[in-house]
Amino acid sequence: MTVIRGLPERRSIGLVDVLDRVREIIEHVKIYGDKALIELTKKFDGVDIEKISLDREELESISRELDERTMNAIDEIYGFLEEFYRSIKPFDHIVTVNGVRLGIVWRGIDRVGIYVPGGARGYPSTLLMAGIPARVAGVREIYVATPPLRNGSISPAIAYIAMKMGVERVYRIGGAHAIAAMAYGTESIVKVDKIVGPGNIYVQAAKFLVQDVVAIDGIEGPTELIVVADEYADPEKIAFDMMAQAEHGIHTFIVLLTTSSIVADRVSAILDRDYVHRYYIDVVGSIDEAIEIVNRVAPEHLALHVRNWERYIDRIRNVGAISIDDIPPALIDYIGPNHILPTEGWARSRGCLTIYDFLKPVSVLFEVEVVPRSLIEAVKILAEYEGFVIHSKSVGVRYG
Repeated sequence: MTVIRGLPERRSIGLVDVLDRVREIIEHVKIYGDKALIELTKKFDGVDIEKISLDREELESISRELDERTMNAIDEIYGFLEEFYRSIKPFDHIVTVNGVRLGIVWRGIDRVGIYVPGGARGYPSTLLMAGIPARVAGVREIYVATPPLRNGSISPAIAYIAMKMGVERVYRIGGAHAIAAMAYGTESIVKVDKIVGPGNIYVQAAKFLVQDVVAIDGIEGPTELIVVADEYADPEKIAFDMMAQAEHGIHTFIVLLTTSSIVADRVSAILDRDYVHRYYIDVVGSIDEAIEIVNRVAPEHLALHVRNWERYIDRIRNVGAISIDDIPPALIDYIGPNHILPTEGWARSRGCLTIYDFLKPVSVLFEVEVVPRSLIEAVKILAEYEGFVIHSKSVGVRYG
């Protein structure tokens, strides 16, 4: 057990450590296509697959293996998330300003690839978190890549959600080679317009490297959690929040910042009894100091165990998700708004996956009625200043 007072300079292995290896994998897939995917699946997953893509008939067959209890749970969460995303879907916004009718209309992305990480049973919750906002946004085609199970199949829960969601195809491949395949296309795999989803460092490095040909949602690497707590916080709840996020793997970044040495010691005692990975604890001088650290580190998750939290919430700028008081971060993992969140400091510039990740704002100039002469002249002058004389004439030929 390692308790470290103060935060480390680096959280875990970074993208730079694996970029060369991942670049080789991507090039291999670009050259050899499906053959490379089959070879790499055998190498990294230890599974022989002859067919990469699963059709709807195969998905339906696999989904029948899902127990009714889990199926009902999926239906419940599906309905909840679908209602939420429908409630925040933006409307086209058309206005008339000084005689000019213009606005923004929203259009869904045509093709999206969702990466669902592997594991003993896969992560069906990730497909819910990515697929539902994509469907509500109006994405035309959704494709899913997920590593095969040891028996060569996929999780029945993932198959069930894919059927329910109307996914076009599910590919039983994972890792960097899955990202490369969806970015560039192969004989079996459709090239998509955007790739979303969490994954290990190799998956994220691949997403980083394919941005020249496909959009990505961001970098979602090993899980991160900072807990900020005062002297009134419940050490047991804090410890369970920390242990829950640590279930994601040995590279998780788990931190407690507290104003109370008593809370720090009690949390540490619980973690020492039940927890096996490294964690970090720091006793800070104030909650304000803790929030300054949070904004600097920009973690994926922040759990705020603080009385009168309303005093501090507006000061928190750089986090992927905030859970407050008695709300465990684990609840965000399942009912959202979304658990696909930025890591490695990316929370400084982006947030959780939302419906907006699957929508494009298109600017439209509909018609010009009675435009102020001064506005037309301003356009012509600025166009000429930039050296675009024909731009100016194109406007002038219509409006003088």
